[in-house]
Amino acid sequence: LTRSLTITSPDQSVFEKAQGEKVTLPCTFELSEEDEGPLDIEWVLIPADNQKKEQIIIMYAVDKIYSYYESDRMQFTNPDPRSGDASLDILNLKTTDTGTYQCQVKKAPGVQRIKIQLTVLGK
Repeated sequence: LTRSLTITSPDQSVFEKAQGEKVTLPCTFELSEEDEGPLDIEWVLIPADNQKKEQIIIMYAVDKIYSYYESDRMQFTNPDPRSGDASLDILNLKTTDTGTYQCQVKKAPGVQRIKIQLTVLGK
């Protein structure tokens, strides 16, 4: 029986926060010996408004962090996601941050993803 990587975050997938607050969206994982490809982590925002396109927020690939979206407000909780913690910190929340956040962790042959709902309430 091969055990490939698993995301170990609790499936607490709904967060409600007030504008201006900080939130940490949990995404922790464990690798197995079978996983030997490069580690690849990607956070994507699927907007609540279906007219808008999905947006890559931040990604970790080939030992580097690439930030695509408001990097002053959104960053990995742990500066080294290889530690098994790929959680995402979002500072100074805005109502436009409302949506579904997907954390995907890949290390061939394993791929896992979780989705987290975030609702930011206006003041």
